[in-house]
Amino acid sequence: MSIKTVIVLANHLPTGLAANFAAVLGMSLGKHSPDLVGSDTASADGILLKGITTVPLPILSAPESDLLGLFYAAEALPLRFAYMRAAFEASDYADYTLLINSTSLEEQVPQGILLAGPRRAVDRICGQLPLLR
Repeated sequence: MSIKTVIVLANHLPTGLAANFAAVLGMSLGKHSPDLVGSDTASADGILLKGITTVPLPILSAPESDLLGLFYAAEALPLRFAYMRAAFEASDYADYTLLINSTSLEEQVPQGILLAGPRRAVDRICGQLPLLR
């Protein structure tokens, strides 16, 4: 299977938050799919560089109001992660989990999502979204 991975961020985010949210989602991808991280590689002068992703990871944008629908549309994909507004409203991870656990998904406000799965399935869900600018 040819896997496609994408991150979709709310198009209103300031650059710093968008970069942070993309990094957080990328960390989740690496944790749950370590096979997508390449092996360490040494430079010609022997400096070891840690492995990076072996698949492209485009960063797309969409209106915040569309993100929950995109997340639901990706239910059948092998991987889908969401970065909820609660993550930057919480003071720590325990507070984040409390906020998430006390609110239905329908009431959550995603700021970003990561989708990974068969290329055609991912393209059907978000193939028309523009790159983040």
